[in-house]
Amino acid sequence: MAAPPLGHLVLTHLLVALFGIGSWAAINGIWVELPVVVKDLPEGWSLPSYLCVLVALGNLGLLLGLLLLLPLPPSVPAEGAGLGLRVRAPGVEQEDEEEASPLQEPPSQAAGTTPGPDPEARGLLSARSACLLGLLAVTNALTNGVLPAVQSFSCLPYGRLAYHLAAVLGSAANPLACFLAMGVLCRSLAGLGSLSVLGMLFGAYLMALAVLSPCPPLVGTAAGTVLVVLSWVLCLGLFSYVKVAASSLLHGGGQPALLAAGVAIQVGSLLGAVAMFPPTSIYHVFRSGKDCVDLCGP
Repeated sequence: MAAPPLGHLVLTHLLVALFGIGSWAAINGIWVELPVVVKDLPEGWSLPSYLCVLVALGNLGLLLGLLLLLPLPPSVPAEGAGLGLRVRAPGVEQEDEEEASPLQEPPSQAAGTTPGPDPEARGLLSARSACLLGLLAVTNALTNGVLPAVQSFSCLPYGRLAYHLAAVLGSAANPLACFLAMGVLCRSLAGLGSLSVLGMLFGAYLMALAVLSPCPPLVGTAAGTVLVVLSWVLCLGLFSYVKVAASSLLHGGGQPALLAAGVAIQVGSLLGAVAMFPPTSIYHVFRSGKDCVDLCGP
């Protein structure tokens, strides 16, 4: 089959990029507005947890359902809009099979010739792909469900400015990490795991601040404000880099790998959002503060 014209290919990728940009701009626009409206709406400080669940259900419902109805041209590589997955340009040679295609069957086996890797090596490839999918599920559960649901509880005790800076700079850290991954891509599972652990440490600090709300450590001080904002930026930046790197490594596996990555991303996001909804919005494990009332005094 002849390759499609270059102009058609560029237009298709441009439309996919605009679709992803539009969806992410809408979602991020809502999140950066939360510091302004969270104290004035009936949901109060629990409003972010409602949004996490609604966004996760929307991705698995009407948005995803409409995408499944669209035909996929055989000449256009499948890709996830807004997920930072790399697109292979026409004429670019296949990367190293062990690194770029952990879910793809070796060419020697696909052609019916002498098997290439032995069963032990194939098992290692399967374990590697499972680890990448696990990283995607866990990091998306944290960044799209668990941590955003308690962002108000971790930031608002330090004031609306801290919440505003954490929301805006945290959203900016996501694309910056994606651009960094395009230039410097970590292909080591150990490296990605280490970055994930470091991100979890910042996430644990933010979760501790939310649990101690409305009187977390260093409340009312500039140091506390700087720490909470810096923790949000570094946490989201590290997890964003891990997500893009894991997705890029799975990209070489073709449509099955991308499908598995998409399932891991959406399921992880949904589980994280649903898990945090009861403690934040039903049982009120996290306590909110009150305007003009000092709940942290002696």
